[in-house]
Amino acid sequence: MRKKLILLYITTEILTIIDGVQYPWTFDNDLFGGPDFWGLLHGDWRMCTAGQMQSPVNIDPSQLLYDPHLMPINIEGNIVEAVFENTGQLPVVTVKDLPNKPTINITGGPTMPYRYNLHQISVHFGRADEGEKGSEHTVDRVRFPAEIQLLAYNSALYPNFSVAMTSPRGLLAVSVIVDIGKTTAVELRRLTVASQSITYKARLPGQSTNLTDFQPSALLPKTSHYVTYEGSLTYPGCHETVTWVILNNPIYITNDDLQIWNELQKTETKQPEPSYMTPAYRPLKSLNGRLLRTNINVGSKESAASSSCPSNIYVEMGYRANPGRNKRNDSVSRRYVRQSEVFEIDNIRPDEISKIGSY
Repeated sequence: MRKKLILLYITTEILTIIDGVQYPWTFDNDLFGGPDFWGLLHGDWRMCTAGQMQSPVNIDPSQLLYDPHLMPINIEGNIVEAVFENTGQLPVVTVKDLPNKPTINITGGPTMPYRYNLHQISVHFGRADEGEKGSEHTVDRVRFPAEIQLLAYNSALYPNFSVAMTSPRGLLAVSVIVDIGKTTAVELRRLTVASQSITYKARLPGQSTNLTDFQPSALLPKTSHYVTYEGSLTYPGCHETVTWVILNNPIYITNDDLQIWNELQKTETKQPEPSYMTPAYRPLKSLNGRLLRTNINVGSKESAASSSCPSNIYVEMGYRANPGRNKRNDSVSRRYVRQSEVFEIDNIRPDEISKIGSY
């Protein structure tokens, strides 16, 4: 006889969990199903609590290790068909695997010698109208308004995403930081408009929006520089099978367009008291001695001067070795960053920038 477990949320919402049915979870730590409890909800999610290579992490500029063998990463620019869905926790774009239709392969960089196939894209954000920023990864303790993640599976070793998700070298996640700008990147604007058709959680499979002529590569910034580390999925079951690539430049979104993402809700229908999706990001996890490798020559001032983006916030504000800066702990569990901690970068001369040794 199958056992039934009833969970009573602080909000008085009752959720039923039955063997074989998806367990409830949320990014909100004020609820029982929040990130601190993921590892307790299901045996297959134990890595969320016990894992030592969890994501996301803080990118500490003083800990970057320059690896001259890291080549540029190549993401094909094919136009594909995709499905856009509100899962109740995140807005997710899933690329359709159709016969005689192109897929998107990702090669180069830390993926070598394998080939990865793009499977899904998720968007993470905070509560813009309350000043909460929602990127999962932070740079020198700075959290950004949003983060787009392109998740691909190792098609050279595994037949599909589900198998790769729990297998060694199974997944690749490409992270694109989103900052506030005067205009929204064109493909991000298309997704923003489409998000208005998935305001509520899909009640059944098929309750989603089809995206035709979708070009994921148009969501990428114009840079070949990145930071990479070995980590995990940032949602249950937190499998530690992910190679992360955090691109060095952001793309941009307007305040008005960011607010549209904040209208997404967790519920299947309109409620008297809206239950908004935010927060939609996992708190930072400890680095636990992992390497943060980069192909940015942090010891070369010419590298910073050659930025393809005039307003490059990373090169100018973070991704440089800074021996004069006091070290901070490599991660925090709290969700918010105090205002006094934002953009605290010491002024240093080029001759003070120490070269980080080759990996």
